[in-house]
Amino acid sequence: MKSNNFFKSIALHCLAKLGILSFWHYKNRHKICVLMLHGVMKKHSKSAWEPLREQLSPDEFKRTLSILSGYYQFINIEQAVDILAGKAPLIDNAMLITFDDGYRNNIDYALPICELFGIKPVLFVVTGHIDSGLPFWFDRLDYALQQNMGGKITLEYKKKKYYFDATSRGVLQKSYKNFRDCCKHHFTDEIQMNELFNGLSEILEQQSGRALSDICANDDWSAIATWAQLQEVVVQGRLDVASHTVDHFRLERLSETQMSPQVKSSKDHIEQEIAVKCQYFCYPNGSYNQLAIKLIKECGYRAAFSTDLGLCKSKDDLMNLKRLDFPSNKTVSEILYLLNL
Repeated sequence: MKSNNFFKSIALHCLAKLGILSFWHYKNRHKICVLMLHGVMKKHSKSAWEPLREQLSPDEFKRTLSILSGYYQFINIEQAVDILAGKAPLIDNAMLITFDDGYRNNIDYALPICELFGIKPVLFVVTGHIDSGLPFWFDRLDYALQQNMGGKITLEYKKKKYYFDATSRGVLQKSYKNFRDCCKHHFTDEIQMNELFNGLSEILEQQSGRALSDICANDDWSAIATWAQLQEVVVQGRLDVASHTVDHFRLERLSETQMSPQVKSSKDHIEQEIAVKCQYFCYPNGSYNQLAIKLIKECGYRAAFSTDLGLCKSKDDLMNLKRLDFPSNKTVSEILYLLNL
């Protein structure tokens, strides 16, 4: 691994010295780079826990944006879609910052940093979780597992047994990731998968006497932004809010009857609560199909964003726009390489 990283570093250094990375960046100047993030947070003295999933710290977010600001012009979602639709002139090396899920830490920790660089990001929010104030199922099970650390965990749910290795945090990280990946691959019914995660969480919560829902409202890791908080920052013109469904279900795993309210009700609810037109959509887990695209068009969305990797260019299909992962913990050369492949 160290050897591979060494040779990769040398290769990138050569590409930079030869001007190839700069040439690629120039060649892509008329494309729009859309970056996707989730939570922005770091452990502090008042943290009751720390998620197993790797998190982006505010310091690293700021460092990377500082690098990006030297190579890109930050635009908002309306500008991006207007350019891609051919309704606005091209902007060289345009970049849009997007946040999925609607964590409160996006407002408390990420937004002030965005404003240092003149960035107006978009939050794709899950309206059902805003209404309930409850944590996402993946955070709920993460927390529940960590409250039962110290050995092997065996759980039985609906006559099936599930195993997790909680002998250490590092081992549990791998065990939980493998479980999530397996479930995403195995389940064709999204609602059943959601029920499994919540069912296992409930068993673990009963064993430990602790649940993430008890602390979520004051927890910087898992708290969902409230309607009042979202309305305030939207009125102030600090960010845009768009739809990420009602329940964060993967759309291609739903029937039309199940899918329709996920798309339409989330849009209607955002417009009702924030008093703005909701014109943009983001597919949870990047999951979509032709039926999803049809319903999104019928609901009146202007554009929808996926997790398909790549840059966006004028006249692209607005219903499945590409994005790239936020390039954290990278050097300048690594960033230019990753964002201009």
